[in-house]
Amino acid sequence: MARASKRELVLDTAEALFIRNGYTATGINQITQEAGIASMTLYNNFKNKDALVMAVLERHHERIFKSLDETLAELDATPAEQVMAVFDFFEDLMDKDIEDHDGLFTGCAFSHAASEFRELDHPVHQIAANHKQRIVEVLAGLAKELKIPNPDSVAQTLLLLIDGAQASAQVMGDLDGFDRARTVAEVLIGADS
Repeated sequence: MARASKRELVLDTAEALFIRNGYTATGINQITQEAGIASMTLYNNFKNKDALVMAVLERHHERIFKSLDETLAELDATPAEQVMAVFDFFEDLMDKDIEDHDGLFTGCAFSHAASEFRELDHPVHQIAANHKQRIVEVLAGLAKELKIPNPDSVAQTLLLLIDGAQASAQVMGDLDGFDRARTVAEVLIGADS
């Protein structure tokens, strides 16, 4: 197996274990055993466990934004409709996660990472924060196109609605949270008029 494919095997295995057990509770030995590789293979690809966590999150971030960017680019929609499409996109991610995990929503990988690596300057926490900031930037760009006053503040509020819908689904099993979040977002951006 080529080095690149072994690297992907490690990333895939680690990601699945991080989702199931958490980042700090998942050990290197568990990852290597589950992947069926030697520890040396893991360390040939990743300096340490933090580097592996960061690589998993960076790959996840890239996949999400590649898909979101493609989704928005394919839409023939107004900026307000694109904002709603961002909400739809994250709800679809949640639905896929539920489908992939036997009806259980595992939550946002980036929120989990930030809660486990709490120091704001920790590199893992920074990746999580950068992911959330990228969502804000997408939403702020759309809010600017809508000529909404304080587009950055509005975008932060829209992110709170997305994160709140995800948290409500994970903690309370509330799968209708995105519907309510979307209703508030429509009012916030003036799309309800």
